[in-house]
Amino acid sequence: MTDFDDKVVVITGAGSNVGRAAAEGFRTEGARLVLADIRTAGLGEPGDLVIAADLTRAEDCARMADAAKARFGRIDVLACTVGIDPPGARGITETSEADWTRIMTVNVTSVFLSCRAVIPHMQAGGGGAIVTIASQGALLTMPDMAAYGVSKAAVLQLTRQIAVDHGRDGIRANAVCPSGLEMPSVDRLEGLAEDQLARRMQAMGRLNPLGRVCSPADVANAMLYLAGDRAAFITGAALPVEGGGTMALRF
Repeated sequence: MTDFDDKVVVITGAGSNVGRAAAEGFRTEGARLVLADIRTAGLGEPGDLVIAADLTRAEDCARMADAAKARFGRIDVLACTVGIDPPGARGITETSEADWTRIMTVNVTSVFLSCRAVIPHMQAGGGGAIVTIASQGALLTMPDMAAYGVSKAAVLQLTRQIAVDHGRDGIRANAVCPSGLEMPSVDRLEGLAEDQLARRMQAMGRLNPLGRVCSPADVANAMLYLAGDRAAFITGAALPVEGGGTMALRF
């Protein structure tokens, strides 16, 4: 038996690197998966419920939650992995209003709408666990990442609010706070050449005491821990997955 045998796990942003790693981890632990993303090509395995959804739209989030309940009868875990970091959005003066709005909508509103759609099903089922992806940037200030940092701080605060408001419903909510991943998000990847990616990896590996870059599996493992029974008395937490980078200043 594992923590997730026959548990129903909804993963938003399931086509992302972290979303795919989380799906693999939960599947290995025996979970039944609901995989939601705006693009679903090549997503999922037999037995999974795959849903094409724009998670910034309330009606799509409600349809996702209702479909999960209709197929499996309940929702035990919600894992929110949606997130963007467009390369054009940097400091305050360099960030356009359009980029600011898009980042807040994708990174924050999608989490709010997903949680709002799923929580009533968790309440009806006697509880559940929500895990969000915040960022190392929610715990400290990173130069020239104004909109992204603010959005991830908002995700962390939203997660804490859910923990406070719904603890008595048997719902736990926690956030994983990773550093930059070994493979950047799709919106950033498109603008980087191969040599730039290599330099990025080298630079990021120097920024923490462990001397390597965070992987999607590192993030997924933290998500599985926070969603599982071993974390039964943990809620409202921000778990750093950044190789110790928030405690050490590196030059």
